[in-house]
Amino acid sequence: MRRTNTFAIKFGNQDRFLELAKGCSALWNVVNNKRRQSFFSGAIDYDTEDEYKAFAPNIGSATTQQIIRKNDAAWKAFFRLLKMKKEGILPSHIRRVSPPGYWKDRDKNEVKLRVLIRKDCYRIKDRTIRLPKKIRGRIFGNLRWSGEQGTLEIHYWDGKWYAYMPVETQAISQPLGQNQSYVDIGIRYPVTAIIEGIPKPIAYDGSPLLSDWWYWNRNIAKAQKELKLCNSKQTSPRLKRIYRTRQKRFRQAVNEYIADFVRRCRDAGVSEIYAGDLTGIRNNGSKGCKTNTMINNFWSHKYLIDRLMWTAENYGIVVKLVNERGTSSICPKCRSDDIVRRGRLFKCKNCGLEAHRDVVGAFNIGFVYGNLHEGGSNRVMAHPEVVMNFCSSHSSNLEGTPAL
Repeated sequence: MRRTNTFAIKFGNQDRFLELAKGCSALWNVVNNKRRQSFFSGAIDYDTEDEYKAFAPNIGSATTQQIIRKNDAAWKAFFRLLKMKKEGILPSHIRRVSPPGYWKDRDKNEVKLRVLIRKDCYRIKDRTIRLPKKIRGRIFGNLRWSGEQGTLEIHYWDGKWYAYMPVETQAISQPLGQNQSYVDIGIRYPVTAIIEGIPKPIAYDGSPLLSDWWYWNRNIAKAQKELKLCNSKQTSPRLKRIYRTRQKRFRQAVNEYIADFVRRCRDAGVSEIYAGDLTGIRNNGSKGCKTNTMINNFWSHKYLIDRLMWTAENYGIVVKLVNERGTSSICPKCRSDDIVRRGRLFKCKNCGLEAHRDVVGAFNIGFVYGNLHEGGSNRVMAHPEVVMNFCSSHSSNLEGTPAL
């Protein structure tokens, strides 16, 4: 599996590395400009021999090759998307297909500084990173993953240099058993699950996370109003920081929800997780203004699923996405669809079962795709173990729960 080590670097000779970064960004922009102009003229020009000869003496032949190859990959991806759009199979979340852009911040009118270092041209030892042209730097951060390293990317952002080092590595451990887990994905409760071997379902309460998101929304609205009154601008560095803070807090909470859930699965000997796939949920915009706002702006189904897959993969657990349509609308005890749903309450008019609506969804996923059978405990399904307090103002750690 592939993982990425992310860390900050402080260079001893800042000026020398800065010149290297400026050369790399200039090469990308020159090559990309040539290809964009030829593309809009009708026939794209892939020839980069002149650019290679011009930049290789200054930034190194290996680095020059890496940047040109990255630009090649970007254009090939662009043409694949164009083909998918023509065939009508473009993913729903991609609304516009555009040619690769320049390494440039248009708001600040500055070049984005980036460096690509081939995997055999850098070395890390004793918190020191060695790069071509005798450039040395001190790294800050944890190198969590070890294995065969890939191309190193270094970006300049917010006054610091950040490095992204892909690594081909192995899972930390393998499943301890052959049990299964069934997960209902939602907004109010991001993860509601039934884990074989654990008698009580578990539900992660997203109310604190949602409250936090609304708080930062109010800050965003206030900042936007001030901008409009002062200088009629649409954005500012302060507004961007608020957006980043909102996203970081959301992702941190999701990370800890998922980490705790996968830890429980690992301890219970789970080897497979069946999770409901809600791809395309944003296409239905008839759920009310507030609910639509949460679905389209607050909730990130893709990030949650990706995080679940990545974290489970670390421990050799396979995640399978299944269609969960209708799983919260059928009684898990008698299979009747004569039901009443009010908030999180699920009640079957046929057999009288009362349960937590999301637990019903998780149970029906297990009934359709897994090893669960008709029936179930009314009391247990109505009262799952609720996990919360991940998103308090000062701490987002569940007391006594180690992170994966």
